[in-house]
Amino acid sequence: MAETKNFYASIISYTIPPISIILIDLLFYIPRSSDFWNFIRLVPFYTGIYFWSSQRPDAFNGISVFLLGIIADVMSANPLGINVMTFLCLYFLATRLSTYINVKRFSYSWLLFALSITLSIMFKFLITSIFNRMWIPLNAALLELLLTITIYPLLARYYIWVERRYIHLEDRYEKI
Repeated sequence: MAETKNFYASIISYTIPPISIILIDLLFYIPRSSDFWNFIRLVPFYTGIYFWSSQRPDAFNGISVFLLGIIADVMSANPLGINVMTFLCLYFLATRLSTYINVKRFSYSWLLFALSITLSIMFKFLITSIFNRMWIPLNAALLELLLTITIYPLLARYYIWVERRYIHLEDRYEKI
């Protein structure tokens, strides 16, 4: 019986991070008449991937990032693979940087997020420009970058709440 509870707790701890990212992204995906606000549609993906891979790498892995990338490509009507590669780049940067630097302090986490997302958006800018065989406007990439860095503290609060509320289920089962 205890093995079954541990099995379910581990399944929940692996599914909560991607589900939390998708749920908050549905809120950000409300149709807007202005193209300016459409840049924030991918912000929950970026912040969620960075947060979960740096704070809880035991509950978030590359398979989740790959599936989130496919969902983001379908939702944003991008060619399949652009967001997948961007998210995998962000995941790689976040896991590497968080192993070397203590990301438990929020100020360090936010600075490392700014560095990681800058490199990831530059990578996306290059990939998209190569795919379209022309340079995309740089102001679009900069706007997406600035909005993503600015909204990170708000979304990190949400992910911290989700992590405290739902992922620590395995601790409850160990106390029984």
